[in-house]
Amino acid sequence: MGYTGINLENVKMSNRSAILKLLNDHGAMSRKDIALTLGLTPATVTLICTELLSGGILCERGEVDEEKRAGRKKVLIDINYQCRYVLAISIEAAETTVSVCDLKGNRCGMRRLPTDGGRAPEEFLKKVADEGKALMWESGTGKDQILGVGVSVPGIVRRRTGLSHHAYRIWKEPVEVGKLLEQHFPYPVIVENNVKAFAEGELVYGSGRERENLLFIKWGPGVGSAIIIRNEIYDSENSKSAEIGHFIVEKNGKQCRCGRRGCLETRVSTHAIAEQVRSACTAETMPVLYELVEGKTECIEARNISWWIGTKDGGLERILDEILEQMARTAVNTITLLAPDQVIIYGYMFDLPRLEQRFLKLCGEYDPAYGGEYIRKSRLGEQIEYIGPLAVVMNERFLRAGTVDRG
Repeated sequence: MGYTGINLENVKMSNRSAILKLLNDHGAMSRKDIALTLGLTPATVTLICTELLSGGILCERGEVDEEKRAGRKKVLIDINYQCRYVLAISIEAAETTVSVCDLKGNRCGMRRLPTDGGRAPEEFLKKVADEGKALMWESGTGKDQILGVGVSVPGIVRRRTGLSHHAYRIWKEPVEVGKLLEQHFPYPVIVENNVKAFAEGELVYGSGRERENLLFIKWGPGVGSAIIIRNEIYDSENSKSAEIGHFIVEKNGKQCRCGRRGCLETRVSTHAIAEQVRSACTAETMPVLYELVEGKTECIEARNISWWIGTKDGGLERILDEILEQMARTAVNTITLLAPDQVIIYGYMFDLPRLEQRFLKLCGEYDPAYGGEYIRKSRLGEQIEYIGPLAVVMNERFLRAGTVDRG
């Protein structure tokens, strides 16, 4: 086969993508500094920036404050984060959140609706699409301003096809989430596992801009994990990743929703914790908690865990200490195997009183090196409802593509 030459359009797209990612990671820069950082010629950077400025993708932020010097002053170039918006859909077991966001990570509007797993998936997703359209109208977001639709779902997801293989506690059968939503929207729909999507949020908006290799641990209602290796989400051919929630911690233990027995989730998920506490709670073993629920132990449920888990009760504390020790031991073993640059924890169980501090203390007892900022809580925790779905669209349709064209 003869030499066919370099595809100049691909080179140009790669350079556009590199410039956009650099600006997203480091903020506004001058054309000269962009060229020096990326190793591109000033002429190449000027040409690309001129095209992106004319398309409204970039904007000028003013001149750089420098000491007096001869010649033209540097002008800062930045991403115009309001050039397009993303419809971000987060489907969780109890509730689905629909948000309209700009590319900076700001939410412009939001709607919530109960996740109805008993309803036919096509009917439920049509309801979600209707809520999204209504939200776009309310927020004043035009159809031509939407870059794409991002969707996060629990369980195994095949991103390339938009297939939710098994959304735990929502759908038992595979659901073509992407294709069903594309029937209602004229935009690309990108579907991803919820933990991987949040990891991508950190990659675009959080710690991933500073670190190359990260481990994510989510706690609540189940336990999930994701890995970033050299600024890329690890994903196997079968769309599975390292799931620490399904580490075996108990021989011949309870059957897990994954089909195996003795998984970590059978001990530390919110449903498992509620079951353990409920079955052990008596007037003698947990007098304070027993009095709180007025003897009605059936009131101790996963859905109201934030109400009862902070009770100062010795019997309850002992159960929680065992659960936290299992979480910490599994996390430390995973860290030892992967050796990430940093570990990010998030999820509402880490938001509950004292649980985060006790978890970190136990990890530090196993290895003092895991103290300080090595294991830390995500700074994006308050954006958990939308940052993942937003990031998968931002990353795939904007940063990597170097364009905002629809279709």
